[in-house]
Amino acid sequence: MRFLFIIPSLLLLFLSSPSFSDAFEAAVLKSADIKPYDDVLKGFKRSCDCNESVFLLSDIKNRDTQDTILKKKPDVILTIGIEALKYAQKIKDIPVIYTMIPFHHSHIARQKNISGVCMFIQPERQIDTILEVFPDTKRIGLIYDPGNTGEFVHDAMDAAKSKKIELVAIKIFKAKEVPSIIESMKNKIDVFWMLPDTTIVNSETIEAILLFSFRNKTPVFAFSKKYVEMGATAALGIDPYDMGIQAGEIAKKLFTEGNARGHILSHPGKRVLIINRKIANKLRLKIQEEILRKADVYE
Repeated sequence: MRFLFIIPSLLLLFLSSPSFSDAFEAAVLKSADIKPYDDVLKGFKRSCDCNESVFLLSDIKNRDTQDTILKKKPDVILTIGIEALKYAQKIKDIPVIYTMIPFHHSHIARQKNISGVCMFIQPERQIDTILEVFPDTKRIGLIYDPGNTGEFVHDAMDAAKSKKIELVAIKIFKAKEVPSIIESMKNKIDVFWMLPDTTIVNSETIEAILLFSFRNKTPVFAFSKKYVEMGATAALGIDPYDMGIQAGEIAKKLFTEGNARGHILSHPGKRVLIINRKIANKLRLKIQEEILRKADVYE
């Protein structure tokens, strides 16, 4: 009889453990079906200890996105990519955690149910990396739209000044201005710093930027592996999988604290240096072996 009593007691204890009763519900909204976003999701699944319902934006945006997500009664919502965040912003009473957007925008920060991990890497850290990879650099050029990256460039100017580096920063408002503006930088810069600015970077402007690089033997320092594969010389990027882990930890914190209006804004914990050795050789650049050893080298 004593043995029979122990069995249901153990069963009750087992079912009441965190893996059963405390697992919370997370709705995941992906902007697109691409590998970096999949990597974020994998990291999130590893760390959140939750049940996930995954939605691809293209599958549901013709319906009422908010109603589709809310039917799952999630405790938290994870968005991957800027378009997914735009849709989830309509939801005010459930914690929303964003990933894979370039910056913590001030209008987002004002919405108190929104937390997130952005792709932002401090300008001082990026300039330090540029100087590590290209130690002879004296002049860094960049193009920016003040409405997108104005705050970042302001901080970058201060950081460059403190390191006695000249930052040649030119503001524009339309993508069609990029080719002529970058050509005007010929013989005036040692490195072109490509920012994650949607006015500056698209399929047409990237061609002009890389063409300028090849013609003038001027390396492009970018912000993701994608552009290094296309022809940029180097980039300091983030690890999407690690970003997903950070987002999962935020989700657990918001759930366990029982605070639907949680507000946690984080920067990427892991940064990745990517170098295209083939492009460096074409530009006749010698990158130190010590730097190559700690980088992801793309041949």
